[in-house]
Amino acid sequence: MTADCVYTTDMYLDKDGYPMVKWKKRHWRLNRLIYTFVHGSVPKGMVVGHSCNNKGCINSKHLYVCTPAENSSHAARDGLYKTGFVNKDYEDASDDWKTICDMYHIMNMSQREIGDIYNISQPRVSDILKKYTRLFLIGDER
Repeated sequence: MTADCVYTTDMYLDKDGYPMVKWKKRHWRLNRLIYTFVHGSVPKGMVVGHSCNNKGCINSKHLYVCTPAENSSHAARDGLYKTGFVNKDYEDASDDWKTICDMYHIMNMSQREIGDIYNISQPRVSDILKKYTRLFLIGDER
């Protein structure tokens, strides 16, 4: 994030956390609509990235067009993905496998909710559950 990021307030956010707006009977991610107004249409198959790494920012100077693969590569490079390789909390969560199994199987928490608590992704929670659920269910800690 930078000091010149521009934010909206009271906007609906999509499942990925991007501000959404309806314009001309179509739902748009606000960053994509602003890019279109300022720079022209986004080519088919391309996405709008944020140089500031802030998906809530709508400053047109921070928006650029790239391929989905480039956008993912930039996010990984900048440490935006929650993975075991970058996130020390993944190992901490693995140590708490019994608690994670309790949260999932007994407390009926979603994998996403558990991931938010441990600061790890939902797929990492799934990996832990796959690895340890059998132990949890039969009480075998070999």
